[in-house]
Order: sequence, then structure tokens, then C-alpha cells
Amino acid sequence: MASSIRASILRFSVLVALLVLGSAAFAQLNGPISIRDMRPYNLLFIQMQPAAPDALTPGRAVTGVQMDIANNMLIPRASGGVVVYEDNEYQRVTLSLRKGLRDGMEAGAYIPIMWRNGGFADGLLSWWHRMFGIPANGEDNPAGRDAYPKYQSVLAFTDSTGIPLVDAHNAFGLGDITLTLKRPVMRASARSATSLRFGLKLPTGNPGLLLGSGGIDVGASLDGRYNLGREVSLYANLGASLLGHASRVPNAHTLCTQYLFAVEWRANTRDSFIWQTDSNRAPVVTGNAFADGIQSSATFGYRRALTQSSALTLSFSENGDIHNYTIPAFSNIGADFTASAKIEWVH
Repeated sequence: MASSIRASILRFSVLVALLVLGSAAFAQLNGPISIRDMRPYNLLFIQMQPAAPDALTPGRAVTGVQMDIANNMLIPRASGGVVVYEDNEYQRVTLSLRKGLRDGMEAGAYIPIMWRNGGFADGLLSWWHRMFGIPANGEDNPAGRDAYPKYQSVLAFTDSTGIPLVDAHNAFGLGDITLTLKRPVMRASARSATSLRFGLKLPTGNPGLLLGSGGIDVGASLDGRYNLGREVSLYANLGASLLGHASRVPNAHTLCTQYLFAVEWRANTRDSFIWQTDSNRAPVVTGNAFADGIQSSATFGYRRALTQSSALTLSFSENGDIHNYTIPAFSNIGADFTASAKIEWVH
């Protein structure tokens, strides 16, 4: 009888330990969705991807695979004689690794593989605009989607005299690799956390194909979290980047600022819903006033714990089309549509 009771207690203790460890592992996967504005020129330079300030404990690691699909359609009215023509699709697969270090620090590496092409979403987006009453001939494309061939891959702009400064089409290959280091500013608690994150972008992408800038970028971000009770968390990232020499695109800035604000609602121990908005200064000045406006997008996402140590995150991002470009800080110039899926594993 006593041995049976001891065995039951042991099994119950193991179950509780597994549940606690599983909850702790899933907590490492909470936070903003790691997606920023995917307009093509934004992708050439360092993007400090949205992140929670909480660092992994020493020895613990998180690996991830993320697939992003962004459809770009930006053909605004000529401004100052400058013509911007962006009609393409990007598929990007990013392999990531984050590892906890001593002294509360965390290191990360992000390796993107990108493909710019005509894509497959043009017809779907035409249906999407009709279904939800979103104008297909907004300020980003006054002529409307149907005025241009579907499934083409163009990334171009000309100066005021009609000279082409950028003229790129299909491309495939490795993008620029980014390395990060996170360090807490203050001791994290259940209520709040703050950390500094530093980034280094290596010129591993082919600048001739506009899969990278051809230069080294560095960035820094102040990341914060504040919990409103047990179910709702607020996140904010505020950062700046020093952009290295861009060898194939003209008029690139040397300093680019960015911010993120996110809200996560944990509906239960397995499901979370996230809303966030990200914004940054246009890294490349085309001379077209509309295209050079605030680069921002709004993202809506869902995260599901698949096991005790893995999670799937799905998200959808929109540009200023959803409100006819009346709230630039919420969403403005960016990919017409971005769909993203990410699987992460805690080790």
C-alpha cells in the first residue's frame, strides 16, 4: 500500500514538473511577432526584428524557421518628376538561433534566404480588396491593380529627368545575415523587463541582385515589456541603425530610426493573440514624396503551443490600404500584404 502511494506521488510530481517546465519553455516563445515592414528597400538594411526583452537562461536555446510572403504594389503618382514602380513578391525563409549566455545575456543569429519574383498572390489580392471593400486604386496605386500585368517582378525608380536609378527583376539567394546580442538593463520580473539589444548585419546578400545592400550595418534597440495582469502584456521596441555604404541603390540614409508597439493576449496556457505596429524611416530616398513617407505596417497574429517546448506563430500584415492612408503611424508605406508562419523549438 505504501509503495503504491509513493509511486503515485512520484508520478504526480513528474507530471507537475513537466507542466511547469513546459509552461516555462512556452513562456520563452511569447512576445511580439518577428516581422517588420517588408517593402524591398527596407529589406536591404538591418532590421532589428521585434523581440521581447526577456533573455533566455544560460544554456537554453531556441531555434526557429520562419516563412514570409510579401506582395508589393507601390506605383504612386509621379512626384517631382520621380517615378516609383514596385510590383513584385518576396518569399523569405529565415533560420534563427537564440542562445542564453551568462550574466543574463542572449546571442542570436538570423540567416535569410530570399526569392523576389512575380509570385502567386496578385489574383488573391484583387479578390481580397473586393471582398473587404479596400480600394484597389488607393494612393499607393491610383491606376488600380488591373491596370498592370499580373505576376510581374519589377523594382524600379527613375529620377526627375527619367534616368533609371534602380531597375531590378527576379532574384534568388542568401540575404544579409544578422547577429544580435541582448543584455538586460534591469532585473526582469513577472511584471516588467527592459533590455538593450545590439545588431550587426553582414553583407552576405548579393547587392547586384538587390538581395543585400553590400555594406555592414549596426543597430541598437531598447526593448521593454509590461504585464497588465496575467493575460495581457505590452511590448515596445525603440531603436536606431547606422547604415553602411549601399553599393547599388542611391540616396541611402546613414541613420534610420524604428519603433514597435505590440499587445499580446494569452487566452489560455496554449493560445495567444498579438497585435502590433512597426515603423521606420525610409532607408532609401527615391524623391517621390508618397513613397518616401513613414514605412509602417500593422500585424495581427496568433500563436499556438504545439508541444511543451514548441510553438507555431501565424500572422498577417497590411499597409495603409486598410484605412486609406489616414493613420501613418498605424500602417502606411509597405508591402501590400504579408503572410508569415514560424515554428520555434526550445532546447
